[in-house]
Amino acid sequence: MAQGDLTVFDEAKLALLDGTHDLDTHVFKVMFISNATVPAAGDLTPVKADYTEVSGGNFVAGGDTMTVSLTESAGTVTYDFTTNISNAKNASNPTNVYYAVCYNDTDAGKAALLFVEIDTTGADGTAGLISLTWGANIFTLS
Repeated sequence: MAQGDLTVFDEAKLALLDGTHDLDTHVFKVMFISNATVPAAGDLTPVKADYTEVSGGNFVAGGDTMTVSLTESAGTVTYDFTTNISNAKNASNPTNVYYAVCYNDTDAGKAALLFVEIDTTGADGTAGLISLTWGANIFTLS
């Protein structure tokens, strides 16, 4: 994995099909975490509580709520976030931002969907801007 790579948890793929994740009606949030527990695609039943959130300053405790786009065209379904996250430099921001984890806030267990590596050495929000800009699609099914 490299900085900026998006990884869908293996378990989330099953959760998409068993109804745990309803991509167009559930609330999905993205929280920033430390490296106390490093996320991996093969994590068994990953949930929000498995990871150590970092917050404070401009970082929202519990994570930023994502606006979701779910569309179908010519047999291809596209899932995307239209909300980008931008946390300006602030003396109260966390100094150890390693990953961003997206989880289902509607699910009682807060099942995790995906993660993105922010910085291999831990980004320092007191020193500068930390942002997360989504690409063209989170994923597609065709």
